This record gives sequence, structure tokens and C-alpha cells, in this order.
Amino acid sequence: MDTAAIANSITGVPNTAAGVADAKLADNFDTFLTLLTTQLQHQDPLEPMDANQFTEQLVQFSQVEQSITSNKHLEQLLAMVSTNSTGEAVSYLGKNIEASGKTAMLKNGKAEWRYQLPGVSENTTITVTNDAGKLVYATTGATDAGSHGFTWDGKDRQGNTLPEGAYTIAVNAANDQGEEMMVETFVSGLVNSVRNDGDGVVLMLDDVSIPATSVRKVSEPGLDALQDLIG
Repeated sequence: MDTAAIANSITGVPNTAAGVADAKLADNFDTFLTLLTTQLQHQDPLEPMDANQFTEQLVQFSQVEQSITSNKHLEQLLAMVSTNSTGEAVSYLGKNIEASGKTAMLKNGKAEWRYQLPGVSENTTITVTNDAGKLVYATTGATDAGSHGFTWDGKDRQGNTLPEGAYTIAVNAANDQGEEMMVETFVSGLVNSVRNDGDGVVLMLDDVSIPATSVRKVSEPGLDALQDLIG
């Protein structure tokens, strides 16, 4: 009896389907017992079934059962972690955040980004594309090393006002050797909703989704403006 084939059919089930695998194990175990009983009834009395083989077959099923049980426990643990993460992310609601990202909302005639140059740039170019990937605006950027803000008024290269929505920035910079520099970009905004998309917790800035893991700064609404006035 090829119990290995039965075991493989079960362990091949994804860990996220432990319940299905558990049900298959029960069905296959009934089949296993039926085949084992038939095998014992029709074995050659002069050459009885090897006790080691019998034990090995039972051990195989025991190992599969333990594996499925572990997977079920892991699924429960992951579900608990996901729930806790979503619960913790609720604290972001109504807060201003800054996070690593390239896409920001054009709203009330303004979209804002920040970018970080790791060193002095010989030339820096900034481009903005719409949600269809079409280039709508281009300009030059700062060349000094450090953090720089970029505000776009929502007008294309011909001066036409574009509709509100999500737009994506790209900052390209090169040093005096012509070598491309790694430029990190950031977006900011008010968190108005939180969701879990299966891959992790996502914070929504209007229609822009931001992974919670990319958040770099959190502040109360109006606090940044107050600090700017003080500073």
C-alpha cells in the first residue's frame, strides 16, 4: 500500500487550507484502515506483513496529522496578529503621516512630496505622471544634499489645470561622475481610513494607499503648521 502517495496529497495542500487538509486526512485515514484491514486479512501466513512496514505506515499518518495541526495553529496565530495589527493601525485615523512613497493626491490645486538626495547632485529632474502613467509635468529640482520639498500646482506643461486625483512623482539625480543617485521620496497626508488587504495593514490618504510599514512620521493635525510658525 502506497501510503506515501496519500501523505503527499495532503501535505501538498497550502497551509492556508489546513481545514480542508484536515478533512482529507480523515477521509484518507478511513481508506487507510480499510486497505490495512484487507491487507492483513489476505496476507500470506508464511510471509506475514512486516511489523516495521506497518509501524512506518502509522507513523506517516501521525506525522501528517501533526503537520496539519501545526498549520491550523499557525493560521490562528496569523489571524490574531493580523487582527491586532489592524487594531493598532486604527490609532492612525485622523493623524497626519509621512511615509515612503511616490503617489500623492492633487487636491485643492496642490500636491506635495518630499525627496532626499544622498549627496550633491549635478542635475536633478522631477517628473509627474497621472494614474494612466502619462507624463503631465516635468521640471528641475534641487541639487544640494539633504531633504527637499516639492509642491505641484496641478497644471500640466501647457499650463492647463488637471483634474484632482492621484499623481506619481519620479526624481532622477546624478552626481558629477554621471552616476545615478538613489533618491528616496516621501508623501504625507491625513489618514481617513484603515484596512487590511491580506498582505498587511494599509492606511488610506483619500484614494492613495500607504502600507503601514512605510510610515516614517506621525503627528496631530495642525501640529506641523504650528511648529513651522514657531520655528
